[in-house]
Amino acid sequence: MDQTTQTSPPASTPNAGKGLGIAGLVLGILAAIISFIPCLGTFALIPGIIGIILSAISMVQANKAAASKGIAIAGLICSIVGCCLAGYQMYVLKTMSTKGIEEFNKMGGMDSLNKALEELRDLTDSTQTH
Repeated sequence: MDQTTQTSPPASTPNAGKGLGIAGLVLGILAAIISFIPCLGTFALIPGIIGIILSAISMVQANKAAASKGIAIAGLICSIVGCCLAGYQMYVLKTMSTKGIEEFNKMGGMDSLNKALEELRDLTDSTQTH
């Protein structure tokens, strides 16, 4: 009685990483859409970074199980695009606000604000004494 043991290759799970891939894709699309909203687009970094992480984990799981990685790659691309657009918008807003403050100071904006505050203080002091 000769018993031969057959070793079969590990069963591949075609759905390995699909759930995380879909979650990464949804977050990537959400980040890409939010990143186009003026002044609020910088908040797209949050779902974008989470989407990158989930898509990367999904790709690792799909690689180990020899499953398809299409959804994970799409999620990764959408998340990266959303993060890049949000980062660019953050850079532009920071640059514009810095230049705006410099222009405001050059034009004497702070001096006129201080003068207006002094006048307001004088006015409130004069109304309180009467």
